[in-house]
Amino acid sequence: WGREVLLPYRPHATNDLRAGQYRYSRDEALTMRYIEHSPHALLGSIVIDCDHPDAAMRAFEQPSDHPAPNWVAQSPSGRAHLGWWLAGPVCRTDSARLQPLRFAHRIERGLCISVGGDFAYGGQLTKNPIHPDWETIYGPSRPYELRDLVTVHTPRQAPRKPEKAVGLGRNVTMFDTARTWAYGQWWHHRHDGLDAWLMLVLQHCHAINTQFTAPLPFVEVRATAYSIGKWIWRNFDEQAYRARQAHLGSKGGKVVSPAKIEANRQRRLKVDRTVALEVLR
Repeated sequence: WGREVLLPYRPHATNDLRAGQYRYSRDEALTMRYIEHSPHALLGSIVIDCDHPDAAMRAFEQPSDHPAPNWVAQSPSGRAHLGWWLAGPVCRTDSARLQPLRFAHRIERGLCISVGGDFAYGGQLTKNPIHPDWETIYGPSRPYELRDLVTVHTPRQAPRKPEKAVGLGRNVTMFDTARTWAYGQWWHHRHDGLDAWLMLVLQHCHAINTQFTAPLPFVEVRATAYSIGKWIWRNFDEQAYRARQAHLGSKGGKVVSPAKIEANRQRRLKVDRTVALEVLR
């Protein structure tokens, strides 16, 4: 597991979650009870926290349509972390396409529903499967493609409101909300310098993060903010910005024909008459 699964170069790890987490060399981190299973830029595994004494049964034996996890690291109480190893890591930076990240979010939510997992689980640290404190059960040795993890519980669209975002949904919500806001703000702050611009984006990302039920670690908020800010600063100039605004204006500012205006007016009048007659009755 330690050799094959995609781990950060210097993972966050700890022996006691209450004492905080720190970066260690990979070899040293692999001796600790909890370890970061994926680097910030790449999602290499989907991990679900199953706070039930029959977590292993839910993972392997209980009738369900989800594929067997690659590993289940369980504590003496039976509660466990279930891990699915991805064949193709999903990029989590703003420079990547957000569609695969949204798909991974839906996959994570579907697996969580399927095994009765904890939606409030942050997803950064997992029980280290090779640590002797956990009893680890290994499933298939091959990694999964994302499409192989689709179940009947996979939602067609996951919630994006900050107060409802959990797990990978927090990353998706922060990306979508912050970058949309930052695109319009660049024009007003383009002469302030890169450092001031990055600080502004970071403050906005932090404000979004405070709305999550389980906020992301600051290191992830900062990485997201810097990724968005640097991408916009590198790719935007006045000509590109004006072209983008003109494109957005052309989509929303098309001239409506007089016939269309009249048809809309008649439709509203018809609805108003229907409502008035219902009230009179």
